[in-house]
Amino acid sequence: MKEKLKKEGSILKLSVLLSAIFVIAETVMAFVTKSQAMLMDVVFGVADLVIIIVISFLLPLIYKPVTEKRPYGYSQVESVFIIIKGIIVAIITGLLIVENIKILLYGGHEVDATGVMLFDAILGIFGIFSYIFLKWKSKKINTPVIDADLIEWKIDVYTTTSMFLAFLVQLILEKTVYANFAQYIDSIFAIVISLIMIKEPLEMVVEAFKSLILFAPEKETVDEIKLIVNKKLKKYPYNVTFFDIVKTGRRIWIELYIKSDGTNLDLKELKKAKQDVEKSLKKNFDEIYVEFTPEI
Repeated sequence: MKEKLKKEGSILKLSVLLSAIFVIAETVMAFVTKSQAMLMDVVFGVADLVIIIVISFLLPLIYKPVTEKRPYGYSQVESVFIIIKGIIVAIITGLLIVENIKILLYGGHEVDATGVMLFDAILGIFGIFSYIFLKWKSKKINTPVIDADLIEWKIDVYTTTSMFLAFLVQLILEKTVYANFAQYIDSIFAIVISLIMIKEPLEMVVEAFKSLILFAPEKETVDEIKLIVNKKLKKYPYNVTFFDIVKTGRRIWIELYIKSDGTNLDLKELKKAKQDVEKSLKKNFDEIYVEFTPEI
């Protein structure tokens, strides 16, 4: 557990450093070019960076073991911050959409397309490298915080690529009879990117909220758990009559209500079956807890 905490902490610290470089560079360029699309990306990046830094400090708390006083440990802290992060990003994105609609209504504005294109090309390469490197570093660590962070890097790569294409379109338009439309490109693409980006944080909020109020995990996870459990129990004289599966943060609790084919339950065999099922599940799920409840 300590080793995993150390690895996850180092990945988050590295991500914070790379994100800080990314955001600082974008901030400078956004003020120089006065690009609304880039400003939107800056605000998104700052919100993400602040939340990741806070979670980095709280990471040791998430790894604390469960106790009688706190039967779910501090797993829900993770869900709370993912909800906060998602809501903040969604609100900021919504405000930027409104602001860019106002700019369009007032006639748009001109942006140095050549400068932005060159910058976005460099930033896009940096983002792709960062995403691939962090994905490689975290291939053996599958946690909600890391997953959410990788999603943000994918969004960053997508937005920089989109902005590069947007200003390429602007440069082309400036050399045609449609040059008057070039001043609308920045705000139009800022709105389009915002509408695409707002989906990710909202999905994160929904999943984290389900985790916070102890709902079952997504259907794919439930189906995978059922498949593994039923496959393992084939060599034991037990049938599962009900699956009680709860997910909070990165932890999954499974209570299996079982019925024996015989008249009596062999406690040694029951313990062996539980260990066998738990061992199989831990190959696919990191922090998972299994309990067997015999039906009387």
